[in-house]
Amino acid sequence: MDNGNKIMEACVFDGETDLNPDTPIYQYMAIEKFLYFLKYRQITFSKLSSWPDAREGARFEFIREIHDDEKYSQKTINHFLGSSWTLQIENQCKYSSKDERQKAEEEIQKHGSASMWETYCRQGGVRIKTTIKKLENLVSGQHNNYQFYRGVAHYAPENYWSKTLSTSGLISKLFIKRVPFRHESEYRFILDSENEIQVDHIFFDINNLYDFVDEFLIAPATSKDIWISRMLYHYAVSITNSPEINGTNQKTDMKYCRISQLYGNISHEI
Repeated sequence: MDNGNKIMEACVFDGETDLNPDTPIYQYMAIEKFLYFLKYRQITFSKLSSWPDAREGARFEFIREIHDDEKYSQKTINHFLGSSWTLQIENQCKYSSKDERQKAEEEIQKHGSASMWETYCRQGGVRIKTTIKKLENLVSGQHNNYQFYRGVAHYAPENYWSKTLSTSGLISKLFIKRVPFRHESEYRFILDSENEIQVDHIFFDINNLYDFVDEFLIAPATSKDIWISRMLYHYAVSITNSPEINGTNQKTDMKYCRISQLYGNISHEI
């Protein structure tokens, strides 16, 4: 897709096809990050070398040393920024049928992943939902001094090197994660800079938050911190509602903002 914007290349591994651009993607945000998101209405891309996993990009660095790729020969992990999302999908091998897998994915999409809540929102937070196409349009219309890539992250053992992309060559190594992170079912956006990046983050402005976000799912709560979930719920509804919906919490016949009921039945009333 172009629409006057810079084209973002979809990185697809051999034997696979690109996802539908309307595929939902999700991001878990701790309370501070979520409040920043609502106030400034921006999506953050962070330098890969600043990500918590110290081995992020290690495959790229290793292969660059032995692989003859003129495009990337002078680049390091400090030339790339990324934004991580989750598809909230399951591996078919875990289930006896496609129907069982579908129901499992529906459950995760409804309540969120317990592992993801614990990792990213331990003290409370929110999962936002948008689509590949919406984020691609947002990113490719700004900061056009970067080359843009997107794709599904693949999970491989540390000493396994056979996974290759059918497009983009060495950039494929930035789409491979270690097996312990497999529960994240990650979808990744990568920005490639000509020069080494001097900042840890860059930001992309969201013109209309209500159009960009398809759902806010508030972190589940236990009895001692229900008030946090209820507070975030009411704040999200009050600040993001479109004037056309007259203050109701609806979007495309679905609740726009929900509290996850993962740990029990939590009302929205303060």
